[in-house]
Amino acid sequence: MQNSATILKQYWGHEDFLPFQQEAIECVLKHDDSLLVLPTGGGKSACYQVPALALDSLALVVSPLIALMKDQVDGLRLNGVPAACINSSMTIVEKRQVTDQLKAGELKLLYISPEKLAQERSLNFLKTLDVRFIAVDEAHCISQWGHDFRPDYRQMGRLREHFPEISVHAYTATATREVQKDIAAQLNLKEPRFLIGSFDRPNLTYRAFRKSPRHFSQIMEVIDRHPGQAGIIYCQSRREVEETASRLADSGRAVWPYHAGMADHDRKSNQEAFINHESGIMVATIAFGMGVDKSNIRFVIHSGLPKALENYQQESGRAGRDGLPAECLLFHNSNDLLRWQRTLNEAENETGSEGAQHSLNAMNNYAHTTNCRHRTLVNYFDQELDKETCGHCDICLEELPEIDDPLTTGQKIISSILRQGENFGLHYSAQVLKGSNDRRIKANNHNQLSTWGILKEQRTEQIKEWLDQLISQNFLMRTGEYQVIKITPAGRELLRGEKKPRLLKTKVERSSATKITAETILSPQELELFDDLRELRRELAGARKVPPYVIFSDASLYDMARCRPVSLDFFRRVKGVGEMKLLDFGDIFTARIQEFCSQHDLESDCLTNPTISRKTSKRDPNELRASEVKAFACFAEGLSLKETAAKMDRARSTTSGYLTTYIRHLEISDPTAWVSAENVLKIEAAMDELGSAPLKPIFVKLEEKISYEEIKIVFECRKNREKQNHK
Repeated sequence: MQNSATILKQYWGHEDFLPFQQEAIECVLKHDDSLLVLPTGGGKSACYQVPALALDSLALVVSPLIALMKDQVDGLRLNGVPAACINSSMTIVEKRQVTDQLKAGELKLLYISPEKLAQERSLNFLKTLDVRFIAVDEAHCISQWGHDFRPDYRQMGRLREHFPEISVHAYTATATREVQKDIAAQLNLKEPRFLIGSFDRPNLTYRAFRKSPRHFSQIMEVIDRHPGQAGIIYCQSRREVEETASRLADSGRAVWPYHAGMADHDRKSNQEAFINHESGIMVATIAFGMGVDKSNIRFVIHSGLPKALENYQQESGRAGRDGLPAECLLFHNSNDLLRWQRTLNEAENETGSEGAQHSLNAMNNYAHTTNCRHRTLVNYFDQELDKETCGHCDICLEELPEIDDPLTTGQKIISSILRQGENFGLHYSAQVLKGSNDRRIKANNHNQLSTWGILKEQRTEQIKEWLDQLISQNFLMRTGEYQVIKITPAGRELLRGEKKPRLLKTKVERSSATKITAETILSPQELELFDDLRELRRELAGARKVPPYVIFSDASLYDMARCRPVSLDFFRRVKGVGEMKLLDFGDIFTARIQEFCSQHDLESDCLTNPTISRKTSKRDPNELRASEVKAFACFAEGLSLKETAAKMDRARSTTSGYLTTYIRHLEISDPTAWVSAENVLKIEAAMDELGSAPLKPIFVKLEEKISYEEIKIVFECRKNREKQNHK
């Protein structure tokens, strides 16, 4: 049996395993059942592909998406791995060829749909083969608590009856703790090992906005930030898909629509065109699964609110699968929520409706959160973010500024809801606060209320957003079929001044977000080489009739542009270059790089390969934001974190971030102004023992009794002290 690390390098060209990959592979090799949850782009497929080669036998991979099967099989074959799939889109001749390969023992991986696997004829044939293990991909589909429940997947629970001696392994990108348990139960896993990776995708920048009357212009602003790059736009309806695609085509973009109302061959043709195009845009309905395995998608736009946070996490996660920077934009309004709520109300007693309601509520809270979006996502999946601020969402980048007096504004809003008798929805309540003379408001005599027009200087959309923000913070709640707004106990505490909300202004001006392009990572000459290599990749992909990213990912081309390998020894070091690709493409790419370096007098076979990073802001790192200046003044006065947070009406996590900046900016080396001397000693002892470990191992080492906040303070002061000692 070959070593897994050797296989990973030989076939996929990767030196190291990603988090949890090695543990998941070991489970397969030991024939222990397992459930692996890793975010999109986390490397789940390698966890069953590598052991299939190591065991030198056949692995069955159950997948619900035909397009995904094809992409994975194309990629495996290009890497030299014997693999095939059987699905309804294949001809009888193609299926017979695969059957003959299986009988001859020539295949290591067979991808099959749950419907096909459930057929008695298929099962009887597969039982005659040397199947060593079964991998169930998109395993959340089997759970009624999952966001994408599929009755066909329920049949997977019978696999144990047909293959009692082999191990079964479940893989998914999205599963809450409840869904994880349900997957294991439904698949009848035997004492499975649960391997749950981090749900955070730090290379993604998340933003959320209310849809404006100029919504198409909002979409175009995002697209303009990604010139020459690939993206997906998810729409709420078939009509919106067609209209959006048509307008984008009129603007000269390469664009393809995709929805369930299209003919199968048109859908298939459009998907293949998108996959094979370097910079096209796919416009698709949220309700229709696409199964896109394209690694170089640089932006994902949701033109409306998805029905579940799991959906959003998975769909937005199609961006940046190669680990490079990408952007995820969510546009939403109240109508989106009402539409999904009506659908749920109609299915109130159906299987899975309770879980669907929970997921919809979480999705809506994400859209209106005033906290870090990365944190909101990982918290939903029962995890914590190992840093105060992510630096990669509109909240943490302070693109949505906090208002000056959120308590008074919150009290005005809740007072108005109370005077309306807690009997109306969000739109009506916003109109009362704005001072509308709508006929219904006059009929209810609500234009006589003392709170009528109390926020008349604000835009109606801004008032709606504040209402939603108060709901997301549990000061208000929606109830019943008509989503009537009620005041929670916390809201009454706010009204008495006992609690403070956090309210953010909505952004109305044209976005000033930095373009996320190769230019933020590569030098001008490196970018020119990258484009040259991308063109070479496109030519090779066209000749082989596979998507360009199957030849090499953008991340591999970035490596080539930075290191400029002209010898095969150096080319072998490039990320994603395995033995088969070295043999197939090494001479072609090194020759092109050699030619470019000679023409531009550039050094080649460079030893350094800097970690890819992005610039999220053009701001001078020494330039302080207004909020940071205010916080610095508080710290200089000797105010504690808690006192500073209260004085500035900021969340404690945000204030903690200001303190980190303050310590770094003033090069403070003594943490005892914020951390007790006893805790400083404990933290530094753990740091001495663990070396340059991230914060989480230190937190665990300290038995989770000392906060991340204090560990971070000591860490920053220690760095300053070490810097001063070296001066």
